[in-house]
Amino acid sequence: MHNRKIKNKFFSYSIRQFKLDLLFGICAIFAIIVDRITKYLVIRYIPLDGQIQLIPNFLYLTHIKNSGAAFGIFQGKVNVFIIVSIIAIVLIVFLKVTLNLNSFTYNLALGFILGGAAGNLFDRYFIREVTDFIYVVHFAVFNGADSFINIGFFILAIVIIRNYFGKGSKEKSIKEKSSN
Repeated sequence: MHNRKIKNKFFSYSIRQFKLDLLFGICAIFAIIVDRITKYLVIRYIPLDGQIQLIPNFLYLTHIKNSGAAFGIFQGKVNVFIIVSIIAIVLIVFLKVTLNLNSFTYNLALGFILGGAAGNLFDRYFIREVTDFIYVVHFAVFNGADSFINIGFFILAIVIIRNYFGKGSKEKSIKEKSSN
């Protein structure tokens, strides 16, 4: 009887982990597909340096090419960013495999980051520049891959902060209860 419980726990854990791994993969693929489709539409329908106003004096769709990093820095350093992207992708997969956290939000975040990094790596490797098209006035011009990377990091930060402060507050309340 005791062995059956252990096997059932292991089996249910495996199914849960499979679902989280599937979520991770689906999020990465979704980010890549959205990035590729939006870049294709911009290249097809908005002339280079063209612009479409969405929210006056705030948000525009534009079409620019970027051979550098965020905010247009380090222009022409494509090979450096290819290497950095590959290292980032390897690191993301390493974190996913080694930490193996059973968290929906953790897997969602890492999937988005992986998909965004892969989307921009595709452009840098095959086209030698990235198509940016979301222009927020007084901020930057960026793309779907950049958005998924930032959303993923934001979610990851929330997970880390919540877990860090959540554990601290739980330990504190346990100590307070035990001292009473």
